[in-house]
Amino acid sequence: MTEEWTLSGKEPGVNYRVQLFIPDQPPQSEDGYPVIYMLDGNAYFGFGADVIRNQSHNMLKTGVDPAIVVGIALDAEETVIRERRFYDFTPPASAYEFPDRMKWKTTGKHGGADIFLDWLIDELQPRILENYNVQHEKQCLYGHSLGGLFTLYSMFKRPEAFQCYLAISPSIWWNDKHIYSFLNKAKDSKLFIGVGEKEGFMVEDALALYHRLPSSIDEKTAYYVADDENHASVVPATLSRAFRYFFS
Repeated sequence: MTEEWTLSGKEPGVNYRVQLFIPDQPPQSEDGYPVIYMLDGNAYFGFGADVIRNQSHNMLKTGVDPAIVVGIALDAEETVIRERRFYDFTPPASAYEFPDRMKWKTTGKHGGADIFLDWLIDELQPRILENYNVQHEKQCLYGHSLGGLFTLYSMFKRPEAFQCYLAISPSIWWNDKHIYSFLNKAKDSKLFIGVGEKEGFMVEDALALYHRLPSSIDEKTAYYVADDENHASVVPATLSRAFRYFFS
C-alpha cells in the first residue's frame, strides 16, 4: 500500500512531497516496522519500495524484511527540485569553493542542510513514529550524490536520529571536502558507503573518507564499489545490498 501527503517545510512557501510504502505483511518485530527515509524521493522512492515489496516476501533468502519506505522530495517542478537540492543537502559554511568543472553551472542557494535536517528530524520523523506501526530504534537514512553528502552530515551532526546511514556516491568533493571538518563529531553509527566503479574521483574520495573514519564508526562501516556502474546506474545496482546491510 502506498500513501502520499504534503508537509510544510521550515521556511514559508516551502513544501515537501512525502510518499510512503507500507508492506502488506506484518512486521517481523512486535515493536513494528523498520523505516527507511529516502532522499530524492521523486527519483528513488519507487526503486526503494520495489526492493522491499519484492524481496521481503522471501526474506529468509534475501535478508530484506518488511519495512516502511518514506520518499522525500520538494513539492515542485523537477527543475526547481534539482536546484533546491544544493540548498537542502549542503552544510553551512563561512565560504564556498567550487571545482573548475562547476564554474559554468548555477547551483542557486546552498548551505541549508541544518534547516532541512531539523525539519526531517523534528517534524517529519515524529509524524511517522506517531502515526504508523514502526520501530523507534530501527530508522535508516538513505541518500545519493548530494543526498549522500547530507546523509554523512546528518550522521556527524545528529547521529542519534537514525541507527543506520546509507550514503551512495556521496558528494564528498563539495566545498573543498568541507565534510571532513565534521569528522570529530562522529559517534558510534552504522554506515554503508557505496560508489560505482566508473565514478572516477568519487571512488577515490569515498575510499579516502572511509579510511579516515573514527574507529567507533569504522567497525560498523561497509564500503562497496559496484563493478561497471556509473553515477546514474549505481542506485538501482546497490539498493538491495545497502538495504540488506541495514537489516543485518
